Amino acid sequence: MTSRNRIFRRKARASLLALLLSGAATAVLPVRAEAQQPRIAVDLPAGNLAGALNRLASQSGLQMVFDASVAGGLTSARVSGNMTATEALERLLAGTGIRYRFIGERTVKVEVAADAASGSSAAAADDGTALQAIVVKGGRVFNGDAPSVAEIDSEEIEAAQANSLPQLLRRTPGVNAGGGVRLQGQTLAIRGFARASDVRILLDGAPKNFERYDQGTVFVDPELLKRVEILKGATSVRYGNGGFGGTVLMESKTAADMLKEGQTLGAWTKTSYQSANKQRLGSAAVYGKSDFGGPVTYDGLASVIWRKSDNMRVGGGKVYDASNDRLLSFSANAGAELDGHELRASVVYGKSEDWGPPAGVRGDLGLTAYTIDRYGYELARLRALALRDMEDFSSTLKYSYLGDSDLVNFKAMASLSSTGLNMTRPTVAGFTPSATIGGQEDDVQYTDIKLEAENTSSFELGGLSHVANYGVQFVRHERDSWMYDIANRNSAQHNYGYYASWIVPEGTQQTISAFLRDEIGLTDTFKVTPGLRFDHVRSKGVPNAAPRYNDPAAGHDYSAVSHTGLTPALSLRWEATPATTLFADWAYAMRAPVIDEIYSSQSALTSASATSRGLKAERNNNISLGVSQQFDDVLRNGDTLVASLSAFHNHVTNPVTRRFGAANLAGVKGVPFYWNTPSYRVYGLELTARYDSDTLFGDLGVSWMNGRRHGAINNIYGPDTYTQDLAPLTANVQIGYRVADHDLSFSWNGLFVARQHRTPARQGGETYARRESSGYAVHGLSIDWTPQEGPLAGLEVHAAVDNLFDKYYFPYLSDGISAMPGRSFKLSVSRKF
Repeated sequence: MTSRNRIFRRKARASLLALLLSGAATAVLPVRAEAQQPRIAVDLPAGNLAGALNRLASQSGLQMVFDASVAGGLTSARVSGNMTATEALERLLAGTGIRYRFIGERTVKVEVAADAASGSSAAAADDGTALQAIVVKGGRVFNGDAPSVAEIDSEEIEAAQANSLPQLLRRTPGVNAGGGVRLQGQTLAIRGFARASDVRILLDGAPKNFERYDQGTVFVDPELLKRVEILKGATSVRYGNGGFGGTVLMESKTAADMLKEGQTLGAWTKTSYQSANKQRLGSAAVYGKSDFGGPVTYDGLASVIWRKSDNMRVGGGKVYDASNDRLLSFSANAGAELDGHELRASVVYGKSEDWGPPAGVRGDLGLTAYTIDRYGYELARLRALALRDMEDFSSTLKYSYLGDSDLVNFKAMASLSSTGLNMTRPTVAGFTPSATIGGQEDDVQYTDIKLEAENTSSFELGGLSHVANYGVQFVRHERDSWMYDIANRNSAQHNYGYYASWIVPEGTQQTISAFLRDEIGLTDTFKVTPGLRFDHVRSKGVPNAAPRYNDPAAGHDYSAVSHTGLTPALSLRWEATPATTLFADWAYAMRAPVIDEIYSSQSALTSASATSRGLKAERNNNISLGVSQQFDDVLRNGDTLVASLSAFHNHVTNPVTRRFGAANLAGVKGVPFYWNTPSYRVYGLELTARYDSDTLFGDLGVSWMNGRRHGAINNIYGPDTYTQDLAPLTANVQIGYRVADHDLSFSWNGLFVARQHRTPARQGGETYARRESSGYAVHGLSIDWTPQEGPLAGLEVHAAVDNLFDKYYFPYLSDGISAMPGRSFKLSVSRKF
């Protein structure tokens, strides 16, 4: 990428940032959520009050916040009929001495009334007794509460003390982390799909599409986030073209998430420490919300995060050289509201610069006795290092309108996001870095511009209720890449060393999409949601500057190519009983080849030299089935156990695979570098269970998967093999005890992973397959103290010991090149003011 392009990008970022922050000052205030509620079918049988609140959350889509002790021992009469959620709450709580109040657009707090003897449940505005909150997530439209959907809220993010998004999601069934211990080298896999394009990641709606080989895929600090939602599978037409494993939706914090009740201006500060790599963290934020005496309500938040660590100590005591990290992040979020209109802007920026191996996924540097004897330790170490300079930027501008009509719930968004990585090898006499790992200097910049508009309409038609969501999207993805191949600095065929790597080509990909989904209520308890999506993807390469990789005789063609397809989908949701819900989701999803797959090439001297413009789009005929069951009063009055089981099956046709292997090439030349191979299947089961009471709580998550490929990647004519990226049988367990009077909780957690033998490594895939891995068990303890009232209200203290027994282990997706952190004592202290 030229210096002119770099300057242009910096100016574009600055201009968009100015537009976002200035535009946020002109928006408008939505009407209160209570006044906009539609009438819904409510059926709450008589019995346990806590169970009735849980069911109302599911039926209304609201989120209930209450302490188990509030409803403990109380019963409620049956509430049934068509009514608003507010009316249902008033009937349900009448005569109980319990009140409710809205503390957010879709969040209701249930608490003891100030005057319990009155039996009033009015939504008073004054504060009641502070309680240790239990949050009950309500059901959402479009199967948003299916077992294949997982959510991590702000409380869980704080308690996790995670360094990265993969670490944060590691307890989610079906989600697995890959890569090493460095922040720049971690990746995600969902349900056996580990390619970067198979896990769609969005930050405030902006796509994060970094796919550089042997590097990480997402670099957003979890400290910036208030919520993460994981949609496992590719069954939603809202998100198309890729994401066969699933979609990860990250939301950054806003002032409303941080302000205390009744507060208009606030501040927050946090510090933390982790012993495995002596990591120190400092974070601070200021935020506020006010109408300044006018009709427009403004809010804003600005935060900064500083994270620094030494080298990582893995289980057993070994320390990985050059595994230290430094990360500096900034975020800003501002909005304005008036009369149903809202305009909101967000900016997130992160920068990391450290010495490390060229492959970010590595663990140890891999120095050998031979290289140390030949060059000496310090020189051998320098030959294995690169200065890695990473910058990650995201910005969004959103407009929404919640009108008086159920037909209008409009949203529009524009976003700009980019991720850049520059790696420079040290200058060492007699050392010539290989072009296969980036040469002397390697630079990649991936940029996405996204525009979208959508509307949601609720209406009655033909005697049936409908919730229709429809919209259009445009995404432009651009890849800039170059390297300095010092070994060929005198070669005209290599453009004197300056060119794009043959496996990291430059190019653009533009996607135009439209989608429609309509949730149809056939009965009060049975909903059907058909959906349809259209994607047109146009890809265009940039001719390589090196004639060696821009040779028509070798099949090099960087001209544009298009892929078009429809994605039909169908979802079913049946509330068989108030406590039992059945789900089904199906879609025939599409994934167009990415720039690397279409335009990677080799020289004419190789067998598979040509670019791959003739690739077909991949298709995934995928289905998810699930059941969710709620049990009340399991061990004691007022407790709740919610369990869900889901099964999934993916049949991927026309998978895109790098072409190699003597059996595949059959001695011919000029074949494409990538090609479509025979189909494969991935299927599995996931079990989750959550128990909650006023004292005891616990979580269980279990995932199992398997899969078969027709033939092998290096021999499509041979016998069937296992699919490449299957995670082993995994169980996450947490058991805890809550001391509500002191706002304390204690918990033990365990990670149990079985041996993985389902790999093609022993099926002729030694040259490409992941090696088998051993099973392991890792234990941890944690203490959380979150005072809810008094002078310490707003303080949070989280302490934990990870890998309690200092286990030395390698997750399957780490490819045996990076062990995980050893015993680590973690402590974080934060305070709101």
